[in-house]
Amino acid sequence: MTRPRAASETFVASLSSDLRSHVTPIYSPLIRIAGLGVRETLTASDAAVFTSTNGVVHGPSGQGRPAYCVGAATTAAALKKGWNAQMRGETAGALVANLVQNRPPERLIHLSGVHTRGDICTKLKACGFLAHNIAVYDQIAQPLSADARAAIEAGNPLLVPLFSPRTSAQFLREASSPKSVYVVALSTAVAQELQATSFAGVTVASAPNADAMRAALASTLAALSSG
Repeated sequence: MTRPRAASETFVASLSSDLRSHVTPIYSPLIRIAGLGVRETLTASDAAVFTSTNGVVHGPSGQGRPAYCVGAATTAAALKKGWNAQMRGETAGALVANLVQNRPPERLIHLSGVHTRGDICTKLKACGFLAHNIAVYDQIAQPLSADARAAIEAGNPLLVPLFSPRTSAQFLREASSPKSVYVVALSTAVAQELQATSFAGVTVASAPNADAMRAALASTLAALSSG
């Protein structure tokens, strides 16, 4: 598991009991999330844009203000933190398209990490929105743990779920001999960071959400077991 530890443990706990009985998790976070301590930056005429739960966690409290979000988990986190949150798509592209079709009146503030993808604010500005990006956390690359490196080098089949393009790129840099690794990628954008020929297999989830990732892991494991 390459996500930050808490997120990885939550995902593993969400797997079916049958799937959990067939795997032994190895935790090796490849990204460390560090809040930047950004203070309140939104006015009463602003709305937040959240593309990750980390943006919610390290951003200000909502105080009932509007927020437009990517994904159900991010939307739920924003609601919990006091935002009047609406899910506007499962990807950054879908969010932008939805906002263009259903134009909110506020200035849009994308509360994000230092490293972003999708050029959300650039695309929104091109469509006539007032939009601004504020980084509220950093994503600091981490090496593979000794246990993860040993498991890869042992050459036994490994399932590796990858949830972000940056984590994929970091995994590719860190995994020196990944020929026994079966990657399950959250999206095409995540898979594109990998050199597919370096791995035993790369499967892309049918949708960029946790349910689809669980299904893709289960089908990959079933294929391995039948083989």
